[in-house]
Amino acid sequence: MRSLLQSCSGSETGRSLDGALVVDRAGGRSVLRRQQIGYPLHITRGFYLDTVRPDLLTLYLQSASGGLYAGDRIKLDVRVGDQAAFHMTTQAATVVHDGRASGAIQRQAVRVEEGAFCALTSDPYVLFPGADLTLETEAVVADDAVLCLADGFAVHDPKAKARPFARFESRLNVSRPGGRLLMKDIGAIDGDETRNGVLGSMAAVANFVLIAPPDRLPALADMEQAAGRCGALAGCSLAPNGAGLVSRILAPDGGVLARALDASFHVAAHAALDAPLARRRK
Repeated sequence: MRSLLQSCSGSETGRSLDGALVVDRAGGRSVLRRQQIGYPLHITRGFYLDTVRPDLLTLYLQSASGGLYAGDRIKLDVRVGDQAAFHMTTQAATVVHDGRASGAIQRQAVRVEEGAFCALTSDPYVLFPGADLTLETEAVVADDAVLCLADGFAVHDPKAKARPFARFESRLNVSRPGGRLLMKDIGAIDGDETRNGVLGSMAAVANFVLIAPPDRLPALADMEQAAGRCGALAGCSLAPNGAGLVSRILAPDGGVLARALDASFHVAAHAALDAPLARRRK
């Protein structure tokens, strides 16, 4: 493993990071072959948590700066090589501060090669008043590979004055290595809409996407029930072009949403890997 120089910016208008992670299979397990991570992000050492899948590498991605700020531009490239197995999650929820008219953007480019498993599951972003966050993901997934993506947000005003966030936008594009488009998933919500009751009594929202061959998908009802047992509401449907499935989750707060996402991950991973995974402690 070789660590490259950090890429960061001390500009008052936000931080810029171009990061990269490359995971390959070597010596019977998955290893971090290359990493380029700098401020404001930090990754832990790799963990092998699953006795039933000792080859599966788990990394925790941490925020070293107290969250996302106005003008932040974070980009992360992730490549998971042939037959490798990789799970990256966050150590906790990430606070998103006032966007101050420039907002924050997180981009990730993901490539999952033949026979590989890749799960990128973030705890909910916590949108403070004025927060403006855009998430963009470009994914290329081999026909027999698996990609699991989870992200969402919870609304929070520290002063309890019901001040809204500004905007949350999510853009996902998934294709095959040859360029064939599998699916696009684009959504956005303005903070004023939540004050007008668009979420009803709920204050947290998430998307859970599983790209996998049909024989490695869980039952849709199992996904919905997993979130339901945590106190959330979920609706799960098949993705277009036989790509996999998509689950939309609503929850009364970020804690319930985080538990629902974790439960959804374990149901999806069990079906995709034909093995139950251990709890990811945080």
